[in-house]
Amino acid sequence: MKATEVKKTLLQQIQDYLTGLISKEDYAIIAEEYYSSYGNIIRGTEFYELFSDNIPDCCLVNVDEPGNDDEKEYCFHKILEETYDKLKRVLD
Repeated sequence: MKATEVKKTLLQQIQDYLTGLISKEDYAIIAEEYYSSYGNIIRGTEFYELFSDNIPDCCLVNVDEPGNDDEKEYCFHKILEETYDKLKRVLD
């Protein structure tokens, strides 16, 4: 698999969440499995750094930790939306 394919798939997964095709819980599962399998292909890229700095912690805090569900959904959506925009700008 090529780096461009991995990046596009990670972006598509975020878009699927942002457009309501999948829940934040489903996104967290799908992204973690895919990233664990193919993240090494994009290691060392700006895309990898942006994704790594934002998405794993966002999923941990807003999906796995207890708290106000509405607030967590809002924060999760906001972080994914902002990260999606940044990742699109650095997509080769």
